[in-house]
Amino acid sequence: MSNENGNWCLIESDPGVFTELIHNMGVRDVQVEELYSLDSDTLRSMEPVFGLIFLFKWQGAASQSGAKQNAGLVVDNNDVFFAQQIIQNACATQAILSILLNRESEIELGETLTNFRSFASDLPPDMRGLALTNCDQIREVHNSFVRPESFLTDPDEPKRPAGEDDDLYHFISYVPVNGRLYELDGLRRGPVDHGKSADWLERVGEVIQQRMGEYKEGEIRFNLMAVIGDRRKKLTEQISGVDRDISVLMAELEKLRLEDSKDLGDVESRIAGLNSERAELEHLVDLENGKFARYQFDNALRKLNFIPFVYQLARAMAEKGVLEPAVDKAKEKARNRPRRQQRPAM
Repeated sequence: MSNENGNWCLIESDPGVFTELIHNMGVRDVQVEELYSLDSDTLRSMEPVFGLIFLFKWQGAASQSGAKQNAGLVVDNNDVFFAQQIIQNACATQAILSILLNRESEIELGETLTNFRSFASDLPPDMRGLALTNCDQIREVHNSFVRPESFLTDPDEPKRPAGEDDDLYHFISYVPVNGRLYELDGLRRGPVDHGKSADWLERVGEVIQQRMGEYKEGEIRFNLMAVIGDRRKKLTEQISGVDRDISVLMAELEKLRLEDSKDLGDVESRIAGLNSERAELEHLVDLENGKFARYQFDNALRKLNFIPFVYQLARAMAEKGVLEPAVDKAKEKARNRPRRQQRPAM
């Protein structure tokens, strides 16, 4: 990975960030969900699943043998849209785009990504990566999620390059193309072909588990997310289907009432069941809408710098003589608080 950030900021690995980033690029009816299980049943419950994003601790190319690095590597493959990673900080967005641009027949990409794919399709992978790096529209959306600097720093002062003791993390994608499962890692020369699979959701779990098994026992610093269809759209379509079934049964019920049929109770029971199903689906839509509202709120908070507020508050408390007692009280609470085992940061 290059040490130059190329004016691309680091962004947080979070489904709310990725979902809004995708929408701001003009893509419609797509969201990102965090995964806590790799079993195929969990993945099928989220269908349509367009691809998976995997975050892991980067161990460097030197940690693998040459044969292992190149296993399944396909340098020339016109079926897969693959771009090499030119700069370090763009890997999250590049992993997302690797999925979106390879599922274009199923996803409404919008003008920006449609134009980019059309322009870059005939370029070699390294030039595609360069074209992505220099795409103003994509870079601006990516950089809109930059966290504000807590303190002023000299913009001309060079940043310390990452060393061997620093933890570096990297995003890659898994996506099915023409019945085969591919791993798209911008640090490689081409896509990695994991073979033909009738059920890619089953196969991808095996591949990722194998990848995680290459790390030391006890390593838990992984993150997995799925790029899926907007659940609200799927739930709304299900509600429409239930409404149609209810309409059919209501017409049948009216007919049975005129005939004074003994089947009235059975039809009424079926209608009641469908109304219950509809209410549950509406509840799920409300939960999704609430989640998207939280995403929007959290993303707004991420862009705010609270340091000036904290500074002014501390200064006002000091002038009133209440700062030191408040600090002492907080220290006492911290000493008495039960210790919790912290999960390593991603």
